[in-house]
Amino acid sequence: MAAHVALAQRMRARMLERRLRELTADIDILHGEMEATRADLDTLRIRLDDMPDAEKLSLELKVLGGLLKQLSVKKEAAVSGRALAAPDARAGGVGGGGSGAGGSGAEIKRPGVPSVVLGEAQLLEAIERGLREEKVELYLQPVVSLPQRKRRFYECYSRIMTEGGGLITPEQYIPVAERAGLVAAIDNLLLVRCVQLVRRARRDQPDVGFFCNISSASLADADFFQDFIAFMAENRQLAETLIFEFDQASIAAGDYLTRVNLQRLRGCGYRFSLDQVTDMDLDLEDLASQGFRYIKVGAHLLHELARGDRPVLDMRAFKGALDRSAVDLIVEKIESEDMLLDLLELRVDFGQGYLFGEPRPLAGAP
Repeated sequence: MAAHVALAQRMRARMLERRLRELTADIDILHGEMEATRADLDTLRIRLDDMPDAEKLSLELKVLGGLLKQLSVKKEAAVSGRALAAPDARAGGVGGGGSGAGGSGAEIKRPGVPSVVLGEAQLLEAIERGLREEKVELYLQPVVSLPQRKRRFYECYSRIMTEGGGLITPEQYIPVAERAGLVAAIDNLLLVRCVQLVRRARRDQPDVGFFCNISSASLADADFFQDFIAFMAENRQLAETLIFEFDQASIAAGDYLTRVNLQRLRGCGYRFSLDQVTDMDLDLEDLASQGFRYIKVGAHLLHELARGDRPVLDMRAFKGALDRSAVDLIVEKIESEDMLLDLLELRVDFGQGYLFGEPRPLAGAP
């Protein structure tokens, strides 16, 4: 009996030794692949540093296209074949703000570009094709100082073009992209576009800033946000020009990790803007401590709260609190001269809306 036990133990020992040798060989192979990948990345980094901006952008978009192939495995689970109607952009809708891809929900008017209504499967294909084939356009809308109306900032938006030349807005594609796990990829592309734009603008218009929206989905995506912080840390020279925008609901619902991530981003010198503000009971001191330097409020909401015989919002006190916290107020969706005159009495800092310029494609932006 003892002999059988000893034999079994020797056989088990040999099996373990063989398995250990196989694992060691696998580790050696993986180590070699990692070294090769590291060398490829170093070579790519050197090439990117030597490339002009346009070539950098093209290559970065191709890299994003490759990442999309990995993300697309989620597509089949997300496709339901339901048709998505395009809601009225002026009325808000799902993409009416906190999406990095969509910004604050400004309606995009483009003569000659047909609106499209696609099924969910078609929208997913259009999203992936748009990212892979660089059919994503960057739109800019000016933000002006008041009352001078001097252009001080631009807000960045992204729009996806279909094969037929139609324009797909965030109101349509954001819900689908969220279900398919593609929002981070869209935010990545918007970020790449914004970074390239800022690199050029810093040479030509060093006193102009750009708002780049980061979606709630990306803010909650730990992997994306860690990579995002690392990338922005390597490009901290852009901090004077690039301002990241987050919607109020996402910041209010943020956990401890969200605050830590924002502090890390702030530590790199970046400033933030609070978008889609619906609750004016703001802790301005806390927001300022997190790095928020701008707050965006809709013109109609501000008028309802701060004007009239019995205003709910004491604008003088509110503006004083903003100034003490070094936070500027941006009033958006200003569409007429009468609306502007009404708001100027409230001593707002900046304005945004169709009165000062509608969102335009980058090539046609003033």
